[in-house]
Amino acid sequence: MVEITYQMVLSTLQTLGILVGIYYYVMTLRNQRKNQELALETRQAQLFMNIYDRRINNPDWDEINHRIQGLRWKDWDEYQALFDYTNPETRDNHMAMSTMMTFYVGVGVLVKSNLVDIRLIAQFMSRSTKVFWEHVEPIVEEGREHWYGPGWLKELEYLYNELNKYAEEHPESELPYGERNLDDERAHW
Repeated sequence: MVEITYQMVLSTLQTLGILVGIYYYVMTLRNQRKNQELALETRQAQLFMNIYDRRINNPDWDEINHRIQGLRWKDWDEYQALFDYTNPETRDNHMAMSTMMTFYVGVGVLVKSNLVDIRLIAQFMSRSTKVFWEHVEPIVEEGREHWYGPGWLKELEYLYNELNKYAEEHPESELPYGERNLDDERAHW
Protein backbone atom coordinates (compact mmCIF):
# COMPACT_ATOMS: atom_id res chain seq x y z
CA MET A 1 0.00 0.00 0.00
CA VAL A 2 2.82 2.39 0.83
CA GLU A 3 4.49 1.53 -2.46
CA ILE A 4 1.29 2.29 -4.43
CA THR A 5 0.90 5.64 -2.67
CA TYR A 6 4.54 6.43 -3.33
CA GLN A 7 4.04 5.62 -7.05
CA MET A 8 0.90 7.78 -7.20
CA VAL A 9 2.65 10.73 -5.53
CA LEU A 10 5.64 10.38 -7.85
CA SER A 11 3.39 10.17 -10.92
CA THR A 12 1.38 13.18 -9.78
CA LEU A 13 4.55 15.20 -9.17
CA GLN A 14 5.88 14.27 -12.62
CA THR A 15 2.59 15.33 -14.21
CA LEU A 16 2.62 18.60 -12.28
CA GLY A 17 6.23 19.19 -13.34
CA ILE A 18 5.31 18.68 -16.98
CA LEU A 19 2.30 21.01 -16.66
CA VAL A 20 4.42 23.70 -15.00
CA GLY A 21 7.02 23.33 -17.79
CA ILE A 22 4.34 23.66 -20.47
CA TYR A 23 2.84 26.69 -18.72
CA TYR A 24 6.29 28.29 -18.44
CA TYR A 25 6.98 27.62 -22.14
CA VAL A 26 3.64 29.10 -23.21
CA MET A 27 4.18 32.18 -21.06
CA THR A 28 7.71 32.61 -22.45
CA LEU A 29 6.38 32.42 -26.02
CA ARG A 30 3.64 34.91 -25.20
CA ASN A 31 6.14 37.34 -23.68
CA GLN A 32 8.45 36.98 -26.68
CA ARG A 33 5.57 37.76 -29.02
CA LYS A 34 4.64 40.84 -26.99
CA ASN A 35 8.27 41.98 -26.99
CA GLN A 36 8.46 41.51 -30.76
CA GLU A 37 5.26 43.52 -31.22
CA LEU A 38 6.67 46.30 -29.02
CA ALA A 39 9.94 46.25 -30.97
CA LEU A 40 8.00 46.51 -34.24
CA GLU A 41 5.95 49.42 -32.91
CA THR A 42 9.15 51.10 -31.77
CA ARG A 43 10.76 50.63 -35.19
CA GLN A 44 7.63 51.98 -36.88
CA ALA A 45 7.66 54.98 -34.57
CA GLN A 46 11.36 55.59 -35.31
CA LEU A 47 10.78 55.36 -39.06
CA PHE A 48 7.79 57.67 -38.77
CA MET A 49 9.81 60.17 -36.77
CA ASN A 50 12.50 60.07 -39.46
CA ILE A 51 9.82 60.92 -42.03
CA TYR A 52 8.46 63.63 -39.75
CA ASP A 53 11.92 65.06 -39.19
CA ARG A 54 12.73 65.03 -42.91
CA ARG A 55 9.49 66.81 -43.70
CA ILE A 56 9.03 69.22 -40.80
CA ASN A 57 12.53 70.01 -39.55
CA ASN A 58 13.98 70.55 -42.99
CA PRO A 59 14.23 74.27 -43.73
CA ASP A 60 14.62 73.52 -47.43
CA TRP A 61 11.33 71.60 -47.59
CA ASP A 62 9.13 74.72 -47.69
CA GLU A 63 11.28 76.27 -50.38
CA ILE A 64 11.20 73.06 -52.44
CA ASN A 65 7.47 72.66 -51.94
CA HIS A 66 6.70 76.25 -52.94
CA ARG A 67 8.94 75.99 -55.97
CA ILE A 68 7.03 72.93 -57.21
CA GLN A 69 3.65 74.45 -56.34
CA GLY A 70 4.42 77.46 -58.50
CA LEU A 71 5.23 75.47 -61.62
CA ARG A 72 2.60 74.53 -64.20
CA TRP A 73 2.83 72.35 -67.25
CA LYS A 74 0.30 71.21 -69.80
CA ASP A 75 2.10 68.23 -71.25
CA TRP A 76 5.26 66.16 -71.17
CA ASP A 77 7.26 68.59 -73.29
CA GLU A 78 6.50 71.51 -70.97
CA TYR A 79 7.29 69.35 -67.98
CA GLN A 80 10.65 68.35 -69.50
CA ALA A 81 11.47 71.97 -70.25
CA LEU A 82 10.73 73.03 -66.66
CA PHE A 83 12.80 70.25 -65.10
CA ASP A 84 15.76 69.97 -67.47
CA TYR A 85 18.79 69.13 -65.33
CA THR A 86 21.20 70.14 -68.08
CA ASN A 87 19.81 73.67 -68.19
CA PRO A 88 21.30 75.85 -65.41
CA GLU A 89 18.07 77.89 -65.29
CA THR A 90 15.88 74.84 -64.53
CA ARG A 91 18.35 72.69 -62.59
CA ASP A 92 16.93 73.86 -59.24
CA ASN A 93 13.44 72.87 -60.40
CA HIS A 94 14.75 69.43 -61.28
CA MET A 95 16.42 69.04 -57.88
CA ALA A 96 13.29 70.21 -56.05
CA MET A 97 11.03 67.83 -57.96
CA SER A 98 13.47 64.95 -57.49
CA THR A 99 13.59 65.64 -53.76
CA MET A 100 9.81 65.64 -53.42
CA MET A 101 9.30 62.59 -55.62
CA THR A 102 12.01 60.65 -53.80
CA PHE A 103 10.53 61.57 -50.44
CA TYR A 104 7.01 60.46 -51.33
CA VAL A 105 8.23 57.32 -53.11
CA GLY A 106 10.25 56.45 -50.00
CA VAL A 107 7.21 56.85 -47.79
CA GLY A 108 5.25 54.68 -50.23
CA VAL A 109 7.92 51.97 -50.01
CA LEU A 110 7.78 52.01 -46.21
CA VAL A 111 3.98 51.77 -46.20
CA LYS A 112 3.92 49.07 -48.88
CA SER A 113 6.50 47.06 -46.92
CA ASN A 114 4.38 47.39 -43.75
CA LEU A 115 7.22 49.18 -42.01
CA VAL A 116 5.09 52.25 -41.32
CA ASP A 117 1.38 52.13 -40.60
CA ILE A 118 -0.74 53.99 -43.17
CA ARG A 119 -2.69 55.45 -40.24
CA LEU A 120 0.35 57.47 -39.18
CA ILE A 121 0.91 58.79 -42.68
CA ALA A 122 -2.78 59.58 -43.08
CA GLN A 123 -2.79 61.62 -39.89
CA PHE A 124 0.41 63.43 -40.72
CA MET A 125 0.55 64.07 -44.45
CA SER A 126 -2.52 62.78 -46.23
CA ARG A 127 -3.49 66.11 -47.72
CA SER A 128 -0.03 67.10 -48.94
CA THR A 129 0.51 63.66 -50.49
CA LYS A 130 -2.81 63.81 -52.32
CA VAL A 131 -2.21 67.32 -53.60
CA PHE A 132 1.30 66.47 -54.76
CA TRP A 133 0.22 63.29 -56.56
CA GLU A 134 -2.66 65.05 -58.29
CA HIS A 135 -0.24 67.78 -59.37
CA VAL A 136 2.18 65.33 -61.02
CA GLU A 137 -0.27 62.63 -62.10
CA PRO A 138 -1.02 64.11 -65.55
CA ILE A 139 2.58 63.70 -66.64
CA VAL A 140 3.22 60.36 -64.94
CA GLU A 141 1.61 58.22 -67.64
CA GLU A 142 3.52 60.08 -70.34
CA GLY A 143 6.72 59.76 -68.33
CA ARG A 144 6.14 56.04 -67.87
CA GLU A 145 5.40 55.61 -71.55
CA HIS A 146 8.14 57.78 -73.05
CA TRP A 147 10.96 57.98 -70.60
CA TYR A 148 11.09 56.22 -67.25
CA GLY A 149 9.20 52.95 -67.75
CA PRO A 150 6.10 51.47 -66.14
CA GLY A 151 7.45 51.51 -62.58
CA TRP A 152 8.05 55.25 -62.39
CA LEU A 153 6.45 56.66 -59.23
CA LYS A 154 4.44 53.45 -58.60
CA GLU A 155 5.13 53.70 -54.87
CA LEU A 156 3.87 57.28 -54.82
CA GLU A 157 0.74 56.19 -56.67
CA TYR A 158 0.38 53.28 -54.23
CA LEU A 159 0.68 55.67 -51.29
CA TYR A 160 -1.95 57.96 -52.79
CA ASN A 161 -4.35 55.04 -53.34
CA GLU A 162 -3.78 53.67 -49.84
CA LEU A 163 -4.43 57.08 -48.31
CA ASN A 164 -7.70 57.30 -50.25
CA LYS A 165 -8.71 53.81 -49.06
CA TYR A 166 -7.85 54.76 -45.50
CA ALA A 167 -9.89 57.96 -45.77
CA GLU A 168 -12.89 56.00 -47.08
CA GLU A 169 -12.61 53.49 -44.22
CA HIS A 170 -11.92 56.21 -41.61
CA PRO A 171 -13.72 59.39 -42.66
CA GLU A 172 -13.12 60.84 -39.20
CA SER A 173 -9.38 60.81 -39.93
CA GLU A 174 -9.59 63.60 -42.50
CA LEU A 175 -8.43 66.76 -40.80
CA PRO A 176 -11.09 69.47 -40.68
CA TYR A 177 -10.22 72.44 -42.84
CA GLY A 178 -13.53 74.22 -42.76
CA GLU A 179 -14.88 74.85 -46.24
CA ARG A 180 -11.50 74.21 -47.89
CA ASN A 181 -11.06 71.09 -49.91
CA LEU A 182 -8.46 69.54 -52.18
CA ASP A 183 -9.85 71.29 -55.24
CA ASP A 184 -9.38 74.66 -53.52
CA GLU A 185 -5.82 73.76 -52.57
CA ARG A 186 -4.98 72.57 -56.08
CA ALA A 187 -6.32 75.87 -57.42
CA HIS A 188 -3.57 77.61 -55.42
CA TRP A 189 -0.89 75.44 -57.01
